[in-house]
Amino acid sequence: THWGFSGPAVLRLSAWGARHLAECNYQFEFSINWLGDLKKEELSNHLLEYKQGNPNRNLQSFDLALPKRLWQYLIHLAGIKEELKWQDMAKILINKLSEVICQDQYEARGKTTYKEEFVSCGGISRKEIDFRTMQSKIIPGLFFAGEVIDIDGITGGFNFQNAWTTAWIAANSISIS
Repeated sequence: THWGFSGPAVLRLSAWGARHLAECNYQFEFSINWLGDLKKEELSNHLLEYKQGNPNRNLQSFDLALPKRLWQYLIHLAGIKEELKWQDMAKILINKLSEVICQDQYEARGKTTYKEEFVSCGGISRKEIDFRTMQSKIIPGLFFAGEVIDIDGITGGFNFQNAWTTAWIAANSISIS
């Protein structure tokens, strides 16, 4: 995004690492390989081959199966002018571009601008709850539902379903007692 990272992959990763992210107060460094398993050296060789076969084409002609805006951003991040032709790409520029694509480094310094994270963790321990009624095992008459319970789910509606189901169980249990 214009201000950071978002989307299903980021939310899923943050769900898996929610406890660790909270422990480090959302201050950490991370690396992204925009091409998955492709190594920097492999990409450099691939780009050099492309350069040899397409010297008069511009940088935009190369297709790495990345969105066009991301490709443009990565070229810019590598300090390369978009209007260059492949014949003008010195090996040092190809290596820098490969490094940016395969070993892109970032720092996270706190929560988002608006502090509206989707993923959280923690809450009342599941060991302290009778899930047949959602009542506390420690304090009779106290019921729990939704995100106050220490249940973390991967994105895609799990947390909503957990909230609705536990609320329904708690409400039925309260109405019966």
